[in-house]
Amino acid sequence: MRRIIAGLLFIVAATGAASAYDSPKALVEAIYQPYSSGAKHDDGLEKFYSARLKDLYAANIERQTVDQKGAAVDPDAPAMLAFDPFIEGQNSLLLDLVIGEPVMNGDRAVSTVSFHNFDHMSLISVSMVKEADGWKVDDVASMAGSQNWLLSWLLQYDPFSVN
Repeated sequence: MRRIIAGLLFIVAATGAASAYDSPKALVEAIYQPYSSGAKHDDGLEKFYSARLKDLYAANIERQTVDQKGAAVDPDAPAMLAFDPFIEGQNSLLLDLVIGEPVMNGDRAVSTVSFHNFDHMSLISVSMVKEADGWKVDDVASMAGSQNWLLSWLLQYDPFSVN
C-alpha cells in the first residue's frame, strides 16, 4: 500500500514539475518542441503564461461576451484572438527553427525565435518573468513582416472595435 501511495505522489510531483521551468531557455524550448514535429500543445498554452498574461486573456474573454454598454455580444461571433501567438497562426509546419539565447535581467528575460511557418517568415520575441513556480511567458511580440504586434496590446485593446 505504501508503494502505491509513494508511486502516486511521485507521479503528482513529476507532473507538477513538468510545467515548472527553471530557466528561460528551457521554457522556450518546451513551447516550441511540439511544433517541430507538426504537433500542437494538446493541453493548451496557459501553463506557459504568467499571472499577468492570464489576467489579460481573462479580461479579453470577458470583453468578448459584453460590449462597452453591457449588452450581450453575439455568442457565435469569432474570438478576436483565435490564433497561437508562438507560431502566428493556427497551423504549423515550422522549418529553420532557431531559438536565441535568452538575455536575462534579474527575474526578467527575453529571447528571440525565428522560423518559417509554411512559407511565412517569423521573428518572435518572447518576454519572460520568473514567478514562484518557475519561468513564465509575460508577453509575445511579432517583429517580422508588415504586421507587427504585441500580444498584451492585442489582449488589452481591440483594434477592430467599433464601440
